[in-house]
Amino acid sequence: MKRKWKLFAVVLAIIMAFSLAGCAPNESTPTSPGGEQTTTPSDTLTIALNGDIDEFNPFTNQTLYFINTMGYNMYESLLHLDENLKPVGDLATSWEQPDPQTYIFHLREGVKFHNGETMTAEDVKFSFEYTQDETVASWLATYFADISSIEIVDESTIKISLSKVNNAFLDSCAMLKIVKKGTEADLKQKPIGTGAFKFVSWTPNDRIVLEKFDDYWDADKVKLEKIELRVLPDKSIQIANLQSNTIQFMDQVPVVNVDTIKSNSALQLIQTEGSTSTSLFEVGRHNCEPFSDPTVMAAMGYALDKETINEVVYNNYGTVGWSPYPTSTKYYKEEEGNPYNIEKAKELLATTKWADGFEFDLCIDSAYPDWEKIAVIYQADLEKIGIKMNIKKAEFSEWLETYLNRTYDMILNQYPMVGSDPATYNGIILAQLVDYQTKDLPELNELITQGASETDEAKRAEIYGKIQDIVVEYKPVINIIEDPRLYAAAANLKGVEINPAGHIFLKNATLG
Repeated sequence: MKRKWKLFAVVLAIIMAFSLAGCAPNESTPTSPGGEQTTTPSDTLTIALNGDIDEFNPFTNQTLYFINTMGYNMYESLLHLDENLKPVGDLATSWEQPDPQTYIFHLREGVKFHNGETMTAEDVKFSFEYTQDETVASWLATYFADISSIEIVDESTIKISLSKVNNAFLDSCAMLKIVKKGTEADLKQKPIGTGAFKFVSWTPNDRIVLEKFDDYWDADKVKLEKIELRVLPDKSIQIANLQSNTIQFMDQVPVVNVDTIKSNSALQLIQTEGSTSTSLFEVGRHNCEPFSDPTVMAAMGYALDKETINEVVYNNYGTVGWSPYPTSTKYYKEEEGNPYNIEKAKELLATTKWADGFEFDLCIDSAYPDWEKIAVIYQADLEKIGIKMNIKKAEFSEWLETYLNRTYDMILNQYPMVGSDPATYNGIILAQLVDYQTKDLPELNELITQGASETDEAKRAEIYGKIQDIVVEYKPVINIIEDPRLYAAAANLKGVEINPAGHIFLKNATLG
């Protein structure tokens, strides 16, 4: 199990790197939009892509700008998570859970793939099994490792049995795209899904074209005839294209551009109600002796000015909190934590054997200037209480090696948590620390295991409340900010649905 999650940690870091690519310097020459206002057909939506997409296999392509834009519109899952992260049926009309380890899905009838073939229960079964094929090396493999059997009950019913309770299973099902058995070899360049829009063409480093799928099962709701995704890695160029109406939608809007968007009556800023993405410090309590003292960590908490970080780095669009879980997560608990108070920080540190201060290193990925801003703000306040934090900037490969080997004193990370259940966060972040910074916190590790298998909602709420309390007290990880999900669009674009996990649904979108 530990090896499985460590593998996923590599995937997570890669996803994070690609998802933040728009924030980093880009050496490519972006397309200039020109200065004139352009006219776009009302049935064509043009979207900015943060980078080129050269393969379209949803089992292996793990870049967020593919998953979130194309993945949820060209392909479909059995269900999706709505704006409240509640499961809603897509290719499954309903489902039931006769016992904690069994799920029965009732499939929508008459669904067509883009090649004209009808979706069957065999295709659904194949799609789940394909993720577990080691030769595929699917980034989804971890999510479905607990499947023990898949049974086709009849042509419209499929039964999935798990080897153990997995409370995040439906969250995982929302990510698994259903493909036609027999087309898997061509998915990389000739994607075939069941979504509202079908793949038409890809021009490298330029654009990808999708068209409305006329045989889509819910085609009457689809108003757009075409979606064009233009490769524009530079955010300033994306903004200029948006202003000239060359594009009508962009994601991951830098906070420095928010005022530009809001001041233009032809544009709109879109922000999801919540966000499953958090920026956090992971603390090497096993490597830096002072960090094993809860009083030292409390002092360091009081020296962490999250409000200033939110203002300077996130333009106050982030959400300040102390729980390790995002606010949209099940069982989220409001934690008092250690609100910024330098005098309190000094008083607490003075009661420890580290009253004269100490020195440690913080590792950050050098590609992301926002991370450095966070680090500099914290560094200045720690200096006020006598603690010296050295900011060590590393290339991504070095950052990743430091992260996976747990050789850091402290490291800055971003986790775009998928779904609503904290078992996912625990499995990817906290469970990896058992042999490292949480080794001396056996209760925490036991609670993580209990929470993953408990089925009683009240007991789960109690378990996850305790986990949040322990994390806030001992700080093996320190939540900094719940990152905002910000999008910009033409003012006349309506019907775009985006959930707190960043999944973008365009089937109901209109321009007019």
